[in-house]
Amino acid sequence: MPDFKEQGDITVQPGDVKVPYSFSLPACSSVSANDGAIPYGTNISSVIVTGKKSDGTAATGLVAGYSVATNIVTVTLTDPSTANGTYHLKLICTLDTDDIVIEFDFNRVKVRDK
Repeated sequence: MPDFKEQGDITVQPGDVKVPYSFSLPACSSVSANDGAIPYGTNISSVIVTGKKSDGTAATGLVAGYSVATNIVTVTLTDPSTANGTYHLKLICTLDTDDIVIEFDFNRVKVRDK
């Protein structure tokens, strides 16, 4: 999936601990509409969120936690131990219908110089 559109960067600064960010992933409004992030009539039943540096290095400690409620994924971010740079969040969402899995990528997490 492409990166989220119409969203700015997320900046994590030194000392940040469990800063929450929410990603709204609504269902389409009808069977024929293309106005949502997931298919009509579905909901996100579970999510897994991982983080990596843009060069593929693991982002140790960046993702402090995550949850999903009413198709809104909330991710808590913490200043990672892997230094400054640009990071990538991957949200793997399992839908409640037919175990459909959809991946969303957010490529604009910036960690400020320490």
